[in-house]
Amino acid sequence: MNYLVNAVKFSIKNWMLILPLFILTALASLIGGVGSAANLTAITGLLAGNTDPSSLFAAIPALLTSIIGGGTVAFIIPFIYMPATYGLVNKSLETGNATLNDIGASISNNFVKYIIYFVGLIVVYLVCGIPTLLLLLLFSWLTTVIGGLGILLLGIIILALVVVFIVLSVLLSLWFSAMVIDGLDVVAAAKKSIEVVKGFFWTILGITVIVAIAASIISAIIGFLGAIPLLGPILISVVPTAQTFLMIVFSIMVYRERTGRINAA
Repeated sequence: MNYLVNAVKFSIKNWMLILPLFILTALASLIGGVGSAANLTAITGLLAGNTDPSSLFAAIPALLTSIIGGGTVAFIIPFIYMPATYGLVNKSLETGNATLNDIGASISNNFVKYIIYFVGLIVVYLVCGIPTLLLLLLFSWLTTVIGGLGILLLGIIILALVVVFIVLSVLLSLWFSAMVIDGLDVVAAAKKSIEVVKGFFWTILGITVIVAIAASIISAIIGFLGAIPLLGPILISVVPTAQTFLMIVFSIMVYRERTGRINAA
């Protein structure tokens, strides 16, 4: 729990470092919010029997732009805020001093690393996902052959796969931290993450769950703010931003301390 407390203290003390992450997250949320509004307007018009061709055709560009634009922005922004945030946090912990002026250097130093890390994640998901899909298809077929027993086996398999996925996610939770802090290649960083996490598994899992639950509760409480035009999506971005930043700080702190480094901040 000391790691979580220290991560919270660091986040409060260095709140300026959250700004790039917040701005980009709010931008994606804003575009998504506008997209949702456009979708709702178009669908409502159809359900209401709006057959005016000019109205329907006028809604199509906004609808397509919001869907494509929102999805594209949501996909792209992690390639900016992840290298920037990891770089800023690590520099602050290493030197005791990091400002927004260091954003350019952080992105430059970690952008390619994040792309390689992202590709590595895709490979892991494919290697694990394809056999998983085949296994589920097999047991789904068995349910039609042996009935209730097949359903029971399918349920057990799904539960086991969920557990495996959670364990794998926790073991690789320090993957990008290892690439940023130690400059390791993607394979060596994955191995290092597993090595560091193995003796600290339950603490990382527990804090991850605690932060996720707290963020979900707060998001549910302030969810009504999302209805405010334009400003709403920005306001509700505060919680996921804080959650993401806190977990980045936590991950870097854990990796640095578990590999013998002294955090300066």
